[in-house]
Amino acid sequence: MALQMQTGAAGYFLLLPGVFLSGLIFDRGSGIFAAIIAIGVGAYLSYAGSSGIDYISTNALFATTAAGTATVAEFQRAELRRVMLADKTKAVLLQEMAHRTKNNLAILGGMIRLEARHGGPEVAAALEATARRLQVMAEVYDHLSLKQDSR
Repeated sequence: MALQMQTGAAGYFLLLPGVFLSGLIFDRGSGIFAAIIAIGVGAYLSYAGSSGIDYISTNALFATTAAGTATVAEFQRAELRRVMLADKTKAVLLQEMAHRTKNNLAILGGMIRLEARHGGPEVAAALEATARRLQVMAEVYDHLSLKQDSR
């Protein structure tokens, strides 16, 4: 609003979304580079053969606004990258935990079946039933856990 009041035209505002989007979308430093280009374009377009205080103050205000916009975009892009990396790390840790849980259930089932071989017929039947229940729990866990393609 201050730029529009100072210059009387909204032309400067048209350059700021480009500065913001280039800082957000492209690689590190592109927002600053876009701000420098926008400042140059704004100075060129507003130059009417005068280099008075109005020209300098208008372009200084735009330069400050463009630099602030570029800085905000750079920080947002860095934060977005950090959040995406944290999400990827979380997904890998959840997959590892699911894998270890399934392995632990399989080991427990194997140990129970091994004990069933060495006991009497009544103990063997009870331990086999326990192993079957553990196997059902492992299958239910496998069906309830998130799959890679279901996200």
